[in-house]
Amino acid sequence: MKDFSNYCLKSLNTFKIDVNADRFISFDNLDEFILFATENKDIFNQKFIVTGEGSNLLFTCDYDGTVIHPEIKSFGILHETDNHYVVQSEAGLKWDNFVEETLKLQAFGLENLSLIPGTVGASVVQNIGAYGVEVGDFVDNVKYLCLEEFVIKTISGDECQFSYRNSIFKNELKNKAIVVAVDFFLNKIPECNTNYADIKACVSDIADVTPMFIRKAVIDIRNKKLPDPDIIGNAGSFFKNPVIVKDQFDELLLKFPDLRYYDLHNGNYKIAAGWLIDVCGLKGFEHKGAAVHENQALVLINKSGKAQGKDIKELADIILKKVKDKFGLALEPEVIIL
Repeated sequence: MKDFSNYCLKSLNTFKIDVNADRFISFDNLDEFILFATENKDIFNQKFIVTGEGSNLLFTCDYDGTVIHPEIKSFGILHETDNHYVVQSEAGLKWDNFVEETLKLQAFGLENLSLIPGTVGASVVQNIGAYGVEVGDFVDNVKYLCLEEFVIKTISGDECQFSYRNSIFKNELKNKAIVVAVDFFLNKIPECNTNYADIKACVSDIADVTPMFIRKAVIDIRNKKLPDPDIIGNAGSFFKNPVIVKDQFDELLLKFPDLRYYDLHNGNYKIAAGWLIDVCGLKGFEHKGAAVHENQALVLINKSGKAQGKDIKELADIILKKVKDKFGLALEPEVIIL
């Protein structure tokens, strides 16, 4: 376990913002951390955050609290049935590494979520999703350290209250739990999800579509559309796609016949936020070294490499106002702004 004061977080946020945390604690031994946490309960009565790769964070200033960074990374098959595996991963394992390993185990279902940055622990907090799949669809249960009793508790996937980019860990259990491991219920028999338009186009001429082919297609699509955070600072999709009711949708469609949207099973509609930003003429727009990515308007980038967090937030605020003025829709950041 490591415990530092005044710790630089530049390598622990994908925007590459040069800020410090008052205190930084990382651990690769869960029992050791539980003992430490039990003896230092006051940490959790003050300001703190739990981070993985920092791929969903925007620091606008130094963090005047404690950053907790799990580095526990073991995984393996817990048990199996005729048709399924239950595969467990500890929270600190890099998400895409985990997806790759599940496919090597012939455990299928997560291939559409390939190349999403972050860790396994963060995946369930955020309920990450892409190309027609959400991680919550495959979560059997989550193990977390309860910060009120300092014991490990288990919550079922159904109890996690997964919804669009949301979970119980962002609401009822916020600041009360640290995810330490996740059990995934995965298929032995491939059930490839090719409903998303970009994937459908990739597999249209393929007779035998496999999960590994889907993974390769998703990686190719993401590499073409999205900037590599190791090369240019970004946090992937900065905004959530707004969800609206039918009456609001019908009114919007009359004004904008080429509106980009997705039907939801509950009768509501998800509007493509990237399309909204693009129509506002903001693709490629720059502000103080930050910019809207020229290939994907949903992604904000630290183009100069020298933009500060407050500059990127100002850019986000400009986008929010433009979209609100043109479409009457209030975009909500997917990125956590600190």
